[in-house]
Amino acid sequence: MKKLTEDLVKKRICAYFSSRRVEKRDAEGNVLVNKSGEVLYDEKPCTVTGLALALGFSDREALFGIKNKKIKVLVDRALLKIEEYAEEKLFCKDTFHGAKLFLEANYKRWQGEETAEIAGLGVCSQWAE
Repeated sequence: MKKLTEDLVKKRICAYFSSRRVEKRDAEGNVLVNKSGEVLYDEKPCTVTGLALALGFSDREALFGIKNKKIKVLVDRALLKIEEYAEEKLFCKDTFHGAKLFLEANYKRWQGEETAEIAGLGVCSQWAE
């Protein structure tokens, strides 16, 4: 694997998040546009594993063991952006349970009783009172 520099990590992180935005296409493969002629896009989910792969790691756990402080800050911010994406999905009925599972599996602060569902509504216990 190529030695990770701060600049290389920035480039790979930016490329990863940019790759999550893809043009919408019809069944024949034609790019879809709106009435104004602007290209329509879909957002592919951002994942911890996807970020690890984009950085050239063969193990997602490598993201959490980075020693270089400047690179660690960049990776931590990228992980925070992925967490934000999943948090936003908590507000949608159709994606709530998947987002909650993702957050619990990938972020320690989302594990345990603090995020226990109350009456099946997925309300954080600190806000239930």
